Amino acid sequence: MQRFLALAALAVLASGCATATESSGASVSRGQLIAEARCASCHAMTGEAEPGRPPAFATLAARYRAHSLQIRLTEIDETGHFNMPPLRMGEADVADIAAWLDSLPMS
Repeated sequence: MQRFLALAALAVLASGCATATESSGASVSRGQLIAEARCASCHAMTGEAEPGRPPAFATLAARYRAHSLQIRLTEIDETGHFNMPPLRMGEADVADIAAWLDSLPMS
């Protein structure tokens, strides 16, 4: 459950950002809020992850961009990933989180 909250928490960080993705329906600000609420308990919202912890969102943003990120989040939403249970967020939340992660600077 805390992992889910971490994803919502990440969505809040990008609340001031607007992208072309938002014009297509996905919301960077909602994505950050979702990530903060559903993912931040495991994934670092800023900076680097501690050793032995899941990757920080900056790392994930650099690893996956736009299309591949949304595909990966959809897979995690449906089936889980390693120690993460299925997220059961739905397409809109996944699109919002992908939009937020895509808005993060490349590191």
